Formats: sequence, C-alpha cells, structure tokens
Amino acid sequence: MARIPTCRWRYPETVRDDLVAQAGPAPAAAVSARWRQVALLATAAALGADTRARADLAAALHALDYPDAASHVACSADGDPWARWWLALAAGQSQPASRIDDAADALEAGEGPDAREVERRLGDLQDELGDIASTTGLGRFGLLGVNHESPRRALLVGRSSAAFIVAPAWDAVELVRLGPSDGPAGGNRAHLTLVEVIEQVRRGERGADRAVPPDAPEPFDVAVFLDGLREDRGVRDRRLLQLADEVREEREQLAEDRAKLRTEKSQVAAILRQVAAIRAKGVAGATPLPQTRVDAAVLLEVAPTATPAEVERAFRAQIVRCHPDRVADLHPNIRGQAEGLTVALNAAREIMLGGAGRPRRRPA
Repeated sequence: MARIPTCRWRYPETVRDDLVAQAGPAPAAAVSARWRQVALLATAAALGADTRARADLAAALHALDYPDAASHVACSADGDPWARWWLALAAGQSQPASRIDDAADALEAGEGPDAREVERRLGDLQDELGDIASTTGLGRFGLLGVNHESPRRALLVGRSSAAFIVAPAWDAVELVRLGPSDGPAGGNRAHLTLVEVIEQVRRGERGADRAVPPDAPEPFDVAVFLDGLREDRGVRDRRLLQLADEVREEREQLAEDRAKLRTEKSQVAAILRQVAAIRAKGVAGATPLPQTRVDAAVLLEVAPTATPAEVERAFRAQIVRCHPDRVADLHPNIRGQAEGLTVALNAAREIMLGGAGRPRRRPA
C-alpha cells in the first residue's frame, strides 16, 4: 500500500494577519463586535496564527462570559503574557477566587513589558480581592451596574481592569465571582474607594447602568454564537449609542481635567507676577518686609510648601551672602541695603516657620 506523503503546505501568513487585523483589539466594546472577533480570531487560530491571536480570542470569550472556552483557548496560547491574565480572570469567573493564582501559574510568565504589565495587574487583582473581603484598603473601584431585584447584585471594576460581581450589604460587599471584563482600559473608571462605592449603591445609583451578569456563567452555545453574528441593525445601533455615551463621559472627564489645569496655571501665573513685583521693589530701593508666605518664600528662594529644614537651609545660605559684616568697608548705602535685606530675611524665616523661630536647645 502506497504511503500518503506528509502535507507541508502552510496557509499564507498574509491571510492570517488580515483576519487578526480585521478583528481589532480584543475585547471589543460591543457584544456584536466581540462575536465577530470570536469568528475571525478562531479562524486565524485554526489557520496557524501565533499565540497572540489565541490570547485575543480568549479575551473575547472572557468578555462574553464564557470562561470555560476562554480557559481552553488561553492554555493553547502559552508563551503569550496576556494569556496568563485572561486565564486568571476566566478562573475567577467559574471557580473560587483562590484558584486565580493557580491558573496564572499554569502558564509561563515570560519576559518583556507585557509580562511585567500582566504581573502588575495580577498583583493589583489580589489586592482588590483582599479589599472586597475586608471592605478596607486603598484600592479604587468603579460602579458599572446594580441589580436591585432578588438576589441583589452589583457589578464593580477595579484599577486592574478586572470586573467583580458582588452581593452588596449595608456596609460591605461579598464576592460572588469575577465578571466579564471590558479589557485593560476598563480600570479607567475606577476612581472611588470601596466605601464610596457602597454609599453609591445605598443611594440607589446604578453607575454606568450596565446589566449585571448572572451568578453563574452560561455554557457556550453554538446557537447563541450564530445569533450573535446575525445581530440585527437595531441592536448594533444601540451598542453604538452606548459606545457614544462612554466617549461622551470620557470627554466630560477630560474637559474637567483641563479646567483644573487652567485654574492651576492661573494660580502659577499670579505667583509669578508677585515674584516679579517683589523683585522690582528690591531693585528700586530697600528690600520690603515680606507680608505673606508667598512673599517670604520668594525672598528665601524656596517653595511656599517648603519644610522647616528647607527653610533653615535657604535662610542660612542667604544670610551668609548679605550679612552687613561682609560689606562693612563698602559704601554706607550698600551697608544699608545689606542690613535691610538681613531684616527682611529674618522676617521671611519667621513667616515660613509660623513664628516658631529657631528651635531652642534643651538644657543639659
């Protein structure tokens, strides 16, 4: 019987690359786009795409709340740092939170910027799980949605970008499981402490008003996958409107940040004008006595928020330069200016130290 020759033909890389490029960064913002990514990335992976395509496929499946499928795909992407991240999140979606570390350790850590970023996020995720368990800590969270029906649930996002489905109580929350994440940029919404988020829930706020996933993920269903690819135009339009709302919120936050920056710039400009006025007075005649902390800081050449030690060092450096004894043999006008500057420097030191003056030595 003739032996069938081994096939060495490989699918063109340009086709695989084009499929990955058409999929875009995973996970996408809209559900319909995530299903499209699943179709494109799964095809690229079947045609021999690299591990990054499979890691992105795991991201899309995780975002659709199919952790078992996401875990399977992430394990096949061993070597890509982000596969560790999506495998850890998928573990928290379907298993106890204590299994997250085990899932992450199942894949190679790797090297490079992506590996360090994933390691940082895994550390942040563990800190956030600790914050949720104790309702303490300095972690920052955002409220994505609340379900006030029974059982009452809330969807949170941490700075790590991981999502948490929790059961909110009056002054605490209990972790139910990890939820589908919107991707690495999801943590941009996390600005509040957990106590502040709980206060929002008590006031009846819904955060970004997103739907809270069920307590347990649904098994992967091919029919749902096909329906997702056939999503009608009306649903897509609603997704686009939701995306537009998110963009509007980001722009409002950016406008607020710019307004704060303009205020800070105007404050700095006012201080610079005061500096110019004080310098002009010093050139025109005798050094005027400082009246405010800003005047004193300018004269001592320190920041208004300088510490006592910084003030003392600056005072000593200035007084050595202008002490009257150094100009005793010069013109009387110069000696007078040196004396006036010495008096002004002492006054500035008193203002900056709050009238405390030089600390006294304790008697032996």
